[in-house]
Amino acid sequence: MRITPATPLARRPDRFGRSASALPTDANYARPTVLARRGQVDRWLALTIMLIGPLLGVIDFFIANIGIATIRTSLHANFGEIELVVAGYGLTYAVSLITGGRLGDIYGRKRIFILGLIGFTTTSAWCGLAPNGITLVVWRLLQGCSAAIMFPQALSFIHVNFSGDSKRLAFSIYGAMIGFGAILGQILGGFLIQANIFNLGWRPIFLINLPIGAATILAACLFLKESQAENAPRLDPVGTVLLSLSLFLFSLPFMEGGDAGWPFWTWIALAASVPFFSIFLRWENGLAGRGFPLIEPRLLQDRGFLAGIAITCIYFAGHSSMLLLLCLFLQLSLHLNPFQTGLSLAPFSFGFLVGSTFSGKLNGYLGRNSLHVGTAVLALSLSCLGLEAANVHGQQTALFVFTCFIYGIGRGLVTAPLYNTVLSGVPARDAGAAAGIVSTAQQVANSVGIAVLGAAAFSVVPPHATAADYAHGFVLSSVINLFMIGAASGLLFLIPKQRGRELTLESEPSLEAA
Repeated sequence: MRITPATPLARRPDRFGRSASALPTDANYARPTVLARRGQVDRWLALTIMLIGPLLGVIDFFIANIGIATIRTSLHANFGEIELVVAGYGLTYAVSLITGGRLGDIYGRKRIFILGLIGFTTTSAWCGLAPNGITLVVWRLLQGCSAAIMFPQALSFIHVNFSGDSKRLAFSIYGAMIGFGAILGQILGGFLIQANIFNLGWRPIFLINLPIGAATILAACLFLKESQAENAPRLDPVGTVLLSLSLFLFSLPFMEGGDAGWPFWTWIALAASVPFFSIFLRWENGLAGRGFPLIEPRLLQDRGFLAGIAITCIYFAGHSSMLLLLCLFLQLSLHLNPFQTGLSLAPFSFGFLVGSTFSGKLNGYLGRNSLHVGTAVLALSLSCLGLEAANVHGQQTALFVFTCFIYGIGRGLVTAPLYNTVLSGVPARDAGAAAGIVSTAQQVANSVGIAVLGAAAFSVVPPHATAADYAHGFVLSSVINLFMIGAASGLLFLIPKQRGRELTLESEPSLEAA
């Protein structure tokens, strides 16, 4: 009998007919694992670099507030010019955000982020060197446009490149960075002006962006890889003009109307914004079937997305106005200087970071309901702040500082999950436009909230006000803010329960940045 030689073990087929050479070995497993881990590291490094953009944009929105008095004296500027130094930046910033987000979808998020950062750094230098008020206003307008170009890229990058627990963590870090930037802008502005570095007065509040911007541009060129939507859409120039004009007509009255006494032109601008928005929507609907609209109509047909945008407007209108009025209360009622005010807000900032740290896990377990937990903490702490402010007599107490800390936790529990909830389900190719809509809603809400709640707070403050009068204004704003939180909580029920709560077994998206 012929004996067939035994097939070597390494060549024997398994019970499915596969040869051993085709079976996975430790060596075959090792390389994908190493590459996956490297991809994870590259993704978080890319996010760290891209978050510098939003951080700088938020810092510069708040840092100029601290330097207004010094700038006016140094440049002999009139009140109109000084108002535009702050409001002009916010206006061009709000108007350009959606376009900036769409540019990232079309031309690549890395490329647009770097271009925006170069523009922001350059305009910051010219702001710091401005010889007069008019020149400073012009460069601030352009600086706002540059910030709007780089800002949405981080938000759309998170939406496209992360999922599951990592996505919630990324949104938490993003939210914490935004909150941290608001506080840092005030602390840093007060420190730089008080330090009077090289006898430059207010100019370092803009010039400090040069080394930070240059370092970030270099890091972005070296470490970021292009992240671009598949089958990228083309730019919609007509839609861009119509939307920009609509947002300009709507935002300008809130930014300038209060200080000007709400003249007739503000009401005309507000009324004119309605037909322009209508024309824009009709144009986008008509373009959807034959071109590439700036905002896909399907985004506006998503009930959860629309409800999320409404909640975002209410939430940030209350938050921005509350932060401003808290700063004014500390300075005008408790008699703290700008630098001391910035330091006094540190507990709020720390609480925001703590709340943001836990918000991702909470959002993963509870989905939409995690936002109800956050709004409940906000309502409780806000009630306590109002009660304490009514009884604080010229000095800051430990209880008031602790309540600010709890209030910060509440903000942290809401901000990051709100971003995640609003953007859940948005197609990757529309990530930039959706991120731009969210960022625009936030910015417009900031302006409207400051104008409306600020006017309401100061309506109870007499011309020759005392510390107690300013405290009454803060208490009134707290009460209004409570009603706004209640309205936002009610709108949360319009969002599907599971929105923002992704399955842990969900496959990771293809990493555009890896």
